[in-house]
Amino acid sequence: MDLERSIPRSINYQDVLPVAVPAVARRRKFYPVNGTTFNFLGTNEIRVPIHSVNSMLDPQHSYIEFFIQNNGARTVGFDIGGGHTLFDEIRLEQGGRVLAREDEHNRLHAGILSAAQVNSDGQLTESATQVQRGLNNGGGGEANQLAPAPGGLLGDAYCNLRHSGAGQVGAGGFVKFTMAMSTGLFTQDKLLPLPLVDQNAPLTMVFQMSRSDRVAIWSAAPLAGELNIVRFNYIAQMIEVGGDVIQQVRMMQEMGGGQLTISSTDIENSQQTIAAGTTGEVPIRIPLRKRSIKSLLFNIHSNDFANGGANGFEHFCYSQSFAGNASMESYQLKVGSVVYPPTPINCWGSPARAVTAARGLPIGERGECALELAKALGSLGFTNPTGRLAGITYGCSTPAAVALGDSALADGDNGNGAARVAAGDRDPQCVCPFGLDLDSFQHTAIESGIDSETMAMETNLIITIAAAGAGLEDKTVSSFIVFDKHYYFNSDGSVTFSE
Repeated sequence: MDLERSIPRSINYQDVLPVAVPAVARRRKFYPVNGTTFNFLGTNEIRVPIHSVNSMLDPQHSYIEFFIQNNGARTVGFDIGGGHTLFDEIRLEQGGRVLAREDEHNRLHAGILSAAQVNSDGQLTESATQVQRGLNNGGGGEANQLAPAPGGLLGDAYCNLRHSGAGQVGAGGFVKFTMAMSTGLFTQDKLLPLPLVDQNAPLTMVFQMSRSDRVAIWSAAPLAGELNIVRFNYIAQMIEVGGDVIQQVRMMQEMGGGQLTISSTDIENSQQTIAAGTTGEVPIRIPLRKRSIKSLLFNIHSNDFANGGANGFEHFCYSQSFAGNASMESYQLKVGSVVYPPTPINCWGSPARAVTAARGLPIGERGECALELAKALGSLGFTNPTGRLAGITYGCSTPAAVALGDSALADGDNGNGAARVAAGDRDPQCVCPFGLDLDSFQHTAIESGIDSETMAMETNLIITIAAAGAGLEDKTVSSFIVFDKHYYFNSDGSVTFSE
């Protein structure tokens, strides 16, 4: 009998050192191959190939670095989500083939992930890495590093729940961003075997820039290309190993039928419009067929801000993070003929139901949606499961009302004709993300998420809108599904996937 396998590790005194191979960790920078300065009106796509003949990539200890230059005459303050808000789309390619695509990347991070996952302590980090408030006062230049005065900002405790001001970066300002790469292959914990990838067709990260007026709030209307990205690079943690280790990895590849498999999760987006004034049950089609859907994230937002009056322009609004509930009373996912969960998740519908008793329902109608979102993000057991979401930020859209401590006057989308369309300069963060955990509904398969691919089943998000209607303007429902994905490093140097 093998003694090491027959007793617990806690009393196995032969197990002295962890298993390891000779290796050297080095930091290496990878740069774009299609330019040095990037702008929405010029070269708006950033392409960074990653390759090595003798080193593995440690993606969890690597990050992106770049500089933003305000090349116009107006001042600017960035939306929550930091550097992620600058990119409409992020892709991973090899030899012209798309391995992963994340559309609406900026809205996903500003309106959902950053809003619901980053707490006040996390915002302090972002103030150093991605020009976020984080107890700074939101002003330009050195003044941005001063502690905020309580007057007019509801005190320090609430400052982290407010946006930065439009004067955060002055005309000609030059600021640095650092952030992690967020696509699935770069978020799992295994080293990427770059020596197994065809050196003539390396893995390539692609970043698509967004229009300047959509990523921030400005002191006046900017040009679409008023922001430049320069000195973009990927700072990679490379693990250099010997030839014998690489040969052993190739042997493992041969034992796997010519493939080395890395499993992860990825995110894809779909959108559908709800017409102004819509009521009743509305099916939101999700035309993404996957074998193992783990969770669904979505938010409801305006694309034109037609109901905003003087504030009805994107450059006056934090438009990527802002969203609402369109007077939604409940939601659930329908795959084929089966609904998940069987009982719909209750939403607060009208603004009053968020904080006051109405129609026999108790106060606090936002709580169920907030904790279902935490379940979808896997954070329900955390001390702070919903990040920045709070009574003054979640489902609130009238900053004047929030400043008075009354979050009942708006539901986050102006569904009932509220005067203010979105958060403006130094206003509280008005976010309204929703989520649905699907991982627990199927335990019989190896991949335990919902399968919409095998039987080519129709998938719809079913939402019910109150009699008050969806609002005075069309709304867009941005849905993001999180799903299992397997990447295969093949013996011919190609990388393929299944999902």
